[in-house]
Amino acid sequence: MLLGSKNHTEGDIRRWTVSYGRWLANTATIEQAKSTVTSSSTTCTVNNVSVLGDEIIFFLTGGVQGETFTVSIKMVDSFTNEKNDTISFHCVAP
Repeated sequence: MLLGSKNHTEGDIRRWTVSYGRWLANTATIEQAKSTVTSSSTTCTVNNVSVLGDEIIFFLTGGVQGETFTVSIKMVDSFTNEKNDTISFHCVAP
């Protein structure tokens, strides 16, 4: 599911947070080892993926002005349910 479209500043390092509190069952937790975040870009990379409670946090680094790319997020919970999401990014000038 497409979560949204965002701008990312060329060459920037930016922290992004995706909250799954509304989708997790009451006792479910996010399994960090099985959850992944990837970028379709070769110039804008995903770094430092972590789980904090019901949120997946990641950093985007780099990018080239005018580039459009997607970040794919696969969230797996402690009941082995999977949720696949994407965020569309457009790289803008600083």
